[in-house]
Amino acid sequence: VIDNWLRHIRDVQRTHFVELSKITDEDAKFRRLCELNVIEQVHNVCSSTIVQSAWDAGEEISVHAWIYDVADGLLKDLGVAVSNPTAVNQLYRTKKNA
Repeated sequence: VIDNWLRHIRDVQRTHFVELSKITDEDAKFRRLCELNVIEQVHNVCSSTIVQSAWDAGEEISVHAWIYDVADGLLKDLGVAVSNPTAVNQLYRTKKNA
C-alpha cells in the first residue's frame, strides 16, 4: 500500500532530478523534495473533478502550497496558489468547453 504513495514522491524526484541533484546537503535536499511534492499536490488537487466541478459551478476556491516544517515549527508559503480553472493545464480540464 505504501508503494502507491511513495510512487508519487519518486515521480516528483524524477521530474525535478536536475534541481535536486545540485543540492549537496541531504537535509536541504529532503526539504526541497518535500516542497516540490506539495507544489505537485496543488496541481493534483486542482485537476480533480471535485475542485473543477466547484469552479464550474461558480464556487470560489483557492488551493495554496504551504508546508509545515517540524524542525522549526514554521508554516511556509511556497508562493503557489491556484484560484481558477484557467491555471489548470487543458489536458486535465474536465469540462469540454474549458
